[in-house]
Amino acid sequence: MKINTEKRYKNLLIITLIIAFGLVTYSLDLYPGGHRIDYSSDTQNTLTKKDFLHSEQYRIDKTEISTLKVALIEYEVTFLKGLWLMSIMVFCIWLTNLLSLLEQDKLKPALILFAIFTVVFIVVIIIYINRLNFINEVIKGLLV
Repeated sequence: MKINTEKRYKNLLIITLIIAFGLVTYSLDLYPGGHRIDYSSDTQNTLTKKDFLHSEQYRIDKTEISTLKVALIEYEVTFLKGLWLMSIMVFCIWLTNLLSLLEQDKLKPALILFAIFTVVFIVVIIIYINRLNFINEVIKGLLV
């Protein structure tokens, strides 16, 4: 019984670290393709595009069209941040269930769970990449 308790604490530690990583990247806007919009003045907005290694800043003059595009970018950024955080949480739940099934030597349900998660993970990645590409296209339209 002691081995199962040690494994559970190890699994709990791993999951806690993954959740902490997700929350830190979410709060610091360091999620993949991170964007942040600062409303710096009445005439300009500042759009910051952050990655893990570098960041870029764009200054955007406020017009009617650019204000609408900035609002669209802000909506998409909120969606991406939510998708990133939910993906971290779902990954932790999946990892917990998978490790639990493998500890109980239930290989067939573990493989089914792995296959379902793989399909969901691929769909989420495609959605995430499409949204990032859309944001980048809107930014390019603002800068021209």
